[in-house]
Amino acid sequence: MNNQGYFYQFLEPISKELALLAKELENSIFTSPRTMLTHSRVFIENILQQVTYAEQIVEDPRTNLKERLDLLNENGYLIPEIRDALHQVRKNGNQAAHDARKFRYSEALLSWEALYEIVKWYVEVYGPVDVVVPDYQDPSPQVEQSYDMSELEVRLKTLEELLRNPPPKPEDAPAFEEAAVTTEERPEVKELPGFTTIRTLTYKGKKLEVPYFLRDAFLLPQRFDKSETYLIRLGAEQQARIMSELPSNLEGLHKHVKRFSDKNDEIFFEELKTYIEEEKARRKLIVERPGELFFFYRDRHIVVTEELAKIPLVSAEFTGSPSLLRQLNSDQIETVGQLPKELVILAKYENVGTGTVEKLFEQIKNKVNVTVEEEAPSQDNRRAYKKWESLYVHVKLGDGTTIIRGESVSSFWKEGLKWIESKDLPLHPLVENGITLGSTDRGDRYAIALKPVHKDNRPFTQQHTFESITGETYYLETKINPKSGLETFKKIFDRLGVEVHIPLLEE
Repeated sequence: MNNQGYFYQFLEPISKELALLAKELENSIFTSPRTMLTHSRVFIENILQQVTYAEQIVEDPRTNLKERLDLLNENGYLIPEIRDALHQVRKNGNQAAHDARKFRYSEALLSWEALYEIVKWYVEVYGPVDVVVPDYQDPSPQVEQSYDMSELEVRLKTLEELLRNPPPKPEDAPAFEEAAVTTEERPEVKELPGFTTIRTLTYKGKKLEVPYFLRDAFLLPQRFDKSETYLIRLGAEQQARIMSELPSNLEGLHKHVKRFSDKNDEIFFEELKTYIEEEKARRKLIVERPGELFFFYRDRHIVVTEELAKIPLVSAEFTGSPSLLRQLNSDQIETVGQLPKELVILAKYENVGTGTVEKLFEQIKNKVNVTVEEEAPSQDNRRAYKKWESLYVHVKLGDGTTIIRGESVSSFWKEGLKWIESKDLPLHPLVENGITLGSTDRGDRYAIALKPVHKDNRPFTQQHTFESITGETYYLETKINPKSGLETFKKIFDRLGVEVHIPLLEE
């Protein structure tokens, strides 16, 4: 890329907004692959909207990306190469929005190449004749993360000190030979920026090295289980609020406050050691996964995906903490994504202890892996699992026959529920009683209910919601195999008097 502009600047005559979105996608490839993959869906959705407008195709305002893509494909507006590129960007984006795993630069680059093919086709078919699409160029990586100037100065001084006072050599070892042995046995290990030791704390002969990135770190009392009250009292005396306020020798720190002893200094020193190790682990994680959002609790973490961030902080989703949820909502913290990165801070609320915070952390963590939607099989496995590329049924009501289709259990069920309500069929009484999973009513698990709780009082394992035209929310248990999902809907259609034909079950 040249330094004066950005690759998709040529799009500005067509759409300044589209061009700027492409610019941000380009900038995020090497800073946050997840961000690039997730937001690429918006980019291609906008292009497809322009195509449907240009072709004067009438569509439902609620049409989603896949439905619009399929509509254009079925009507012959997409050539196979562009159809496949669109699906690649869409599926990669869906994975990035749901999956907590680390996404690689190579995945973002593949979507970037697919975007180029899509844009080139769009401009050549629907754009002005005077707009020329340049040849494809790989995006340039961002400049490698560098050391802060103050940290660099510390590192240089350390090296200078080593030059001035080199470690002693054995008297009988030749200089050249010693140097060769040292080079071979101690290869250079590059230290991450921020990890240079900035100062050393001591307590009764024990040492604790403080890395540069923690030089002025705020010492949140809730991070120190046994020293929380001690740190709060010290803070009131303007002591030990941040790392740089600590004396080099912690002996006698307790003398700043009453009713504390040397034992408290010892406990604090040990907890400080644990704190520094936890912070180092967090720092490495953030450096290795740039652009990601994390929740931290002690030495554990959660990757905050787009879908996880949307989950509301309500009792239906998080049980056993009504007081905490009520206080959070009162502070206008209404979704998971609005929670503080350091979850232990939540212990500040009235009648909320670390046990409650830990319980909330575990409940959030349990939702990470259950928000992942089942995607269609990959190209390599498509031949072996062709019948599970999508779930579909043929339904007949009166003289009309409809095919209801979805790529996953959740999307199939939502399409089915939408169709049922569009025909004014009595679905609500069935949901009110709870629709049992499977072809019979003998099981202990609900498929659809007004509350996300099964017959045996266990919460739904993988929960999705459907907003009914009645104004109520239907909860869907989608942690099931596709066969059970199809059998459940056959039972529903049978009870509503709808003729249903399911080729997949017959196969």
